[in-house]
Amino acid sequence: LKATSALGAAVGGARPTKAMAAIPMHLRADRAILKRQQQEAVHEGLMAAHFDRFKVEQKSQWENRMDGVIRSNKVKSKAAALEAQHKANLQARRQKLAAKLHAEQRAFEQEMVDREETPQQRMEKLAARAYDLKKRREDERKAIVQEKLYQQWRAGIDDLRTMDSKIVELRCIAERDYQLDEKAAVVAEERAHDEFYDRLWHEGYLAKIEREEREKELKHERGEQQKATLAIQLKMKDEKAREEKTQEEIEAEELKKQWKEHEEQEKQAAIRSRIQAKEERKKADEYMVIAQQARAEEDRLEREFDKNYVAGVLDRERKLAEKELAEKASAKKKAVEFTEALKKEMARNAESEEHLIRLQHEESERQWQKRYVQWEKEEIARRNLMEEVYNDRAEQVRMKQDLRDQVKSDIDREREAQEAEVRRLEALEQERLAMEAILRKHHQEELFRQMDARQDQLLREQEQHAEEQRKAAEAEDKIRRAVEAEKQKAEAIMRSVAEKRAAKLAASSGPVAPWDGSAASLPIRLPGALADDTGIA
Repeated sequence: LKATSALGAAVGGARPTKAMAAIPMHLRADRAILKRQQQEAVHEGLMAAHFDRFKVEQKSQWENRMDGVIRSNKVKSKAAALEAQHKANLQARRQKLAAKLHAEQRAFEQEMVDREETPQQRMEKLAARAYDLKKRREDERKAIVQEKLYQQWRAGIDDLRTMDSKIVELRCIAERDYQLDEKAAVVAEERAHDEFYDRLWHEGYLAKIEREEREKELKHERGEQQKATLAIQLKMKDEKAREEKTQEEIEAEELKKQWKEHEEQEKQAAIRSRIQAKEERKKADEYMVIAQQARAEEDRLEREFDKNYVAGVLDRERKLAEKELAEKASAKKKAVEFTEALKKEMARNAESEEHLIRLQHEESERQWQKRYVQWEKEEIARRNLMEEVYNDRAEQVRMKQDLRDQVKSDIDREREAQEAEVRRLEALEQERLAMEAILRKHHQEELFRQMDARQDQLLREQEQHAEEQRKAAEAEDKIRRAVEAEKQKAEAIMRSVAEKRAAKLAASSGPVAPWDGSAASLPIRLPGALADDTGIA
């Protein structure tokens, strides 16, 4: 506080004296000024301190920002240096690769030049190839000639020809033995197939017997369950019938009471309906009288309107006819005058009488054509007017008939509504009686339905069993037919082979060959050269 007082005094430009200092603050006359000076001094000190702190903060922010800028510049410079170094290395590698590619290109060009054949080399190469082909063709020709000469020499020796025929016969015997072995293998395979199908049929037969036994047991169990269910249902039906009989007796007593009340209410309602019908009939009669008077008045007004309308139309037609007659007379007069003037003019100007007559006829035709056109227009206008009149009259008649039909339909609807209400009440009574009859027959129909369902279930089970038996019989018959077909095929093959062999033996009757008689089981030895040529041991 002392420092603040001293600062305020310095700012005010006046130093307090000792006497003034001795006076208490709250008794001095300039205490407000001094207090305001003290507050301003404190405010200025705070502002100066805040300004100094702001400058320090801005300097620190500037230093921090400059550190970031310096760091970023260093990073950028380092990255630029690395990029420049990378580019330099890349350029150096490119130069090395270009030099290597250039050297390889020169080497390839030199190799192509070295490998290129001269015309002399190509001629020598072609001559060598031609010599090799000619030599190979000559060798092949010599080999064929030697082979044919050998065949010719062999065919000229009787002993060799006989040996060749025997070799062919031995080959046929060997082929026949091979076929017999193959046939034996086929027969064995067929026998194995037959045994397999027999086993398969036997397994199916056993499975069928087992399935039929299971079905019989299952059918017996279902029959027992059905019997128990029917017994329970019959018991429940008897109990329900007794309960329903008791309930019907109670309901009958109640219905008798309600029927008496209903008959009484119907009598009262009939009396009320008769009274109401009389009142409504009276109102309807009054309404009909008023409606008849209104319709008579409408008919009279309509007839007067029609009479006035027709009179007006006739008057207009008469005026139009008079006007047309006047116009026709005027036109005729003008035509006559024009014709006379034209005749005079044409008589003066015509070169001859014939030309004058022809001109008169042409002008007359033109005048009559104009009149015909005008008369046709007038006739069309007259017809259009009459059609418009007739159409308006027909529209008025139709509107009047529609109004009458609407009134009649309203009366018919009211009558039909009353009749419909009566029919509705009668239908409700009939529905009530029908519902009672339906409720009485409901339980009987339910029982019949259950019996029919049971009968249908039994029929379905019988049909299913018959279908399964039929399918099993068909499968067994298919297997039997397949086995018989395979057996017949095998027997046919065997018979064919036997017949062919018998036919061959019969055809070859004569001297018995060594291999067909007792010597057939003995081995036949051939010379070594022949055995090597034929491949037969």
